[in-house]
Amino acid sequence: MNDEFDDTTDRWSSDSVKWGVYEPDVLPLWVADMDFHSPPAVLDALTQRVAHGVFGYGKDPRQLAEVIVARLAHFYSWQVSVSDIVFLPGVVPGLYLSCRALTEVGERVVVQTPVYQPIRRAPLDSGRSCVEVGFIRGDDGQYTIEWDVLDQALDAAAKLFILCNPQNPLGRVFSRGELERIAEHCLRRDVVICSD
Repeated sequence: MNDEFDDTTDRWSSDSVKWGVYEPDVLPLWVADMDFHSPPAVLDALTQRVAHGVFGYGKDPRQLAEVIVARLAHFYSWQVSVSDIVFLPGVVPGLYLSCRALTEVGERVVVQTPVYQPIRRAPLDSGRSCVEVGFIRGDDGQYTIEWDVLDQALDAAAKLFILCNPQNPLGRVFSRGELERIAEHCLRRDVVICSD
């Protein structure tokens, strides 16, 4: 029996962002940090790299880019070149880069709230206008998109829509129909979608 879900590794004494923000009496459920040990294959690869002892500049993993290109073609029929793949150190730098590369200072970026804070902060910290569109909570407790409000936010002034799916913190996984409808709204208005 594997007891990975019962592991209680102490992360308070590590450099964990998740566990270091609040006092110990707060259970930090605000970020997708799973608290599980890495699999043996990952630990072995890192151990071998550390044993090498030299940590100069690495190069992009071409084989990984080739696998990504193949999967995009296989699952989505997308024709992407290996040279189109750019590796970043994390999703947060990607959000900031998207805001700065795809919009100008003062231009409108649309986000759905509540949302993971860096998604909301990236446009503001980049000098862009951030328009927040909420959700409607139904009698069944399910959160749905406010389509009219989203459509108004994605007007001619909007340049970028940051999509969070699965939606954090609501936990919603948007349906194919919802994603297609979002895409149609953005295509109609020539708004770029940045999906985390």
